[in-house]
Order: sequence, then C-alpha cells, then structure tokens
Amino acid sequence: MWLAVLLFGLVVLLLRHYLTTPKDLPPGPFALPYLGGIPVVTVQRVKECRKKYGDIFITDMLGVKTVYLCNYKLIKEAFSRSDITDRPSGEGMHFITDGVEAGVIMSNGKHWQNARRFLLRNLRDLGMGKTYLERAIQKEATCLVDNFRSVSGSPTLFPKSINVAVLNVVWQMLASKRYELDDEDILRIVKIIKGVEGNAVAVMFRFLFPKLSKLFPKYIRSKWMLEDALEGIKNENYKLCKELMESHRVSLDPDHPRDIIDEYLLAMDRKSDIATYFSELDLTRIVFDLFNAGFDTVSSTLRWFILYMAKYPDEQRRVQQQIDEVVPRDTLPSYEHKHKLPLVEATVHEVLRKSSLISLGVHHATQNDVHLGGYLIPKGAMVTGAIICCHEDPQYWEQPDQFRLEHFLDEEGNFVSQKEGFLPFNTGRRNCLGEALARMELYIFMAALLQNFTFSPPEGCEVDLEPSSKQPSGQMTKDQNILITTRK
Repeated sequence: MWLAVLLFGLVVLLLRHYLTTPKDLPPGPFALPYLGGIPVVTVQRVKECRKKYGDIFITDMLGVKTVYLCNYKLIKEAFSRSDITDRPSGEGMHFITDGVEAGVIMSNGKHWQNARRFLLRNLRDLGMGKTYLERAIQKEATCLVDNFRSVSGSPTLFPKSINVAVLNVVWQMLASKRYELDDEDILRIVKIIKGVEGNAVAVMFRFLFPKLSKLFPKYIRSKWMLEDALEGIKNENYKLCKELMESHRVSLDPDHPRDIIDEYLLAMDRKSDIATYFSELDLTRIVFDLFNAGFDTVSSTLRWFILYMAKYPDEQRRVQQQIDEVVPRDTLPSYEHKHKLPLVEATVHEVLRKSSLISLGVHHATQNDVHLGGYLIPKGAMVTGAIICCHEDPQYWEQPDQFRLEHFLDEEGNFVSQKEGFLPFNTGRRNCLGEALARMELYIFMAALLQNFTFSPPEGCEVDLEPSSKQPSGQMTKDQNILITTRK
C-alpha cells in the first residue's frame, strides 16, 4: 500500500511539474523535475551549450534556474532593463555580513541605488576619471617600477607588489591609506581572497545553497566548500573595518572630509536621505566590495598583460618604440601623452578582450517574468552574460583568436575607443562603477612597465595563455615564471 501511495504522489508531482512549467522557456540541457541537472558553470561548458542550444539557454540545478546570454545584443538589451537589474538574493550572497543584505555589489532596490549613487558621487569628487588622480597612480607606478627592478635579470614569479600597488590607488580614496608594497598584513588578506577565487565552483555552490551545504560534514565544508577560508575573510574584513572606523571617528572633521569612509560616517550621522540604509554593518560590506573589486580585476589584467607581452615580443617592441618616441626616458608616461600613444591604449583594450577576466559576468536576477529573445525567463531566475562569447565573436573581431592591436586601431593607426562586442566592464545599470579608474590605472601601469622593462619567457620555456577550464571566470591555471629585463 505504501508503495502505491508513493507512486501516486510521484505521479502527482510530475504532472504538477509538467503542467506548471511554461512551454516557451529557452532550450537547455536535460534536467530532472525538482532535482535539475548537471550545473553549467565553466567557460568550456557554456561554449559547448551555446553550440548546441544557441545564444540563449537555460539550466536548472535544484530549482535554481540560470539563463545564459551568449550574444552581445542580447546582453545589452537584457542588462539595460529595470526588471533584470537585481542580484540573486539569499543569505549565501552576504556571508561577509552574516546573511544581511548590504554593500553595493550584491544589494538590490533602493538599498543598491542609494549605495551606488553615494559611491559614484564621492569617487568622482575624489578624482576618479580626472587627471589629478593620476598623481596617485603615478606614485604607485613609480614604486612598482622600483620593485620590478629589484627582481629583474632572472626568472621570477609575478611580483606580489602588483596587488598592493593597484590596491593602494583605491585604498587612498576609500580610507586615505596606503601600504608598502611588501606589507605582510595586506598580502595575507589578498592571499586568502585569491585562494577562495581559485575554488570558485565549490564556493558558488555554498553561496547558492547555503542550507543544503550545511548538511555536509564539517570536513567537507572546510576542505571543498572553503568554509574556514570564507570565515577567515569575514573576520579579517571585520577587523580591518573596525580599525578604520575607529580611527576615522577619532580624527573626523565634518568640514573637511578626507575620503569615502569620512563621507559615509557624516552621511550616516546626519541621517540624510541617501543614508537611509547606511550602518556600520553596511560600511563593512562596502569596504569589502571596494577592496575586492579595487585590486582584483586590474591586478589580474596586469598579469595577463605581462604574459601577452612575453608571448608576442614583436608587439611588445612595437609599443615600446612608440613610447620611446613620445615620452622622455626620465619621465613617466602620463595622460598628457595619451593621444600620442594609441598603441598603449590598443594594448590595454586587447588584453582586456583576450583575458576576459569576468568571462561569465556577474549574475543578475529577474524581478518578474520577462520575455527576451523570443523566450520566457521566469521570475527569480538568474541571468548571466557570457562576456567571453562576445569577445570571441567573429562578427565583431577580424581574428578573434589572435592577439592583434589592430582590433582597436583604424586604418590610420588611431585608437578606436568604441567597439561593439566589447564588454570588459559589463553593461547597463549594473556596469562597473570603477570603470574610469580602472582604465586610467591600466594605461599608466602598462605604459610605465613597458617603458622600463621587457618581458620574456625564461630560456627553454613557453608562455601558457590557457585559462583554467575549471573556473567560471577563466582565471590563470597557475602562476608562471617570467624573465623581467630592465631596458637601457
């Protein structure tokens, strides 16, 4: 009898599933009712599914539906819409603040709007995208050049100073603070974050299914889901923020705010309209958001830049020759030289295209049922733009698999700034709020390094440009030895 009841219940559940599932969902891999199928989270799997199902497909894992967009125009259309603006909700997305929605990257609605508006206004006031900020960037570039000289002449791993030099630019705007390039405290935090990124698939599972992940034994949660590492990040971030807030409170001058933390504390104290959701907990997440975004994308892009220069020595010499013709050797390249250095600009953008650091974008979520590309995307589904598919689309790039500066140059050799199919900073309402700063940093750091050094593989070695197929964002498979030679 119990078997009959179970079978009847199973039939009812299956009928309910098939009767309530919309018929106009995008195509996608096979998924069992309620259980779903094998997750599609790596770049390689997304490319395989695109070949089979087209530019828009859907996956399902334990009821979490994810729609992948693999076409430039689809991504632009989707992320310009207000009903595909949210981030996925859930306590796993807010582990830094113990499940409470906070910050700017993963918050939604008015909370996100206020945080983004506040940060954009203050980042601009503090110099983001303006020429006077380049003094701070050039100082870090000078320190980075000095550090590279100390390791030049023999094969070396990527200097850790790259992380700190990049981080210092944002850190000064955030907290009026900079670190020495060999500072062990900040390098320890960077190492923890990098370690988590290197196991992104396991971490993503824990974020999406926090309650389910808790059913696993402690050993599995610690080793495979990096529970201890994530707890370490949370504790280090909390400790850092507590120290920053206490020191800023002691020296706060309401008439002369120095940085974003000062401005945030003042807005919170005055209870201004924009500060409706402000709190010390929220500031903790904002510091983490800016800390993480402030160094990771730019520092990783600089690593890829070094690899591409080592792999393509002719292109490297070509850019160096133009720098030498325009900039005196005793002067660091600056924004005043920018219009005469189209090859540097083209190098920045071609490295961004080829590396495609955020290969599968950052997840959005639908606020209600949405029709896109002829299909229904159900309410609550995650939507992600496969940026790498745009960057490898022959419709927009003459030879997408090749590293070619001509992709960003016109027939006269002038830099072409606006290119369809190019989305390194995402697009739409959630595009990167630090884009202007990142572009300025990449230009100055790359120009300074090429002016002073030549990069090559050690004798008998090859440069490995293959990203890890196991990672959602296509990170490097491993750190590599590079020969840094000081130019005379």
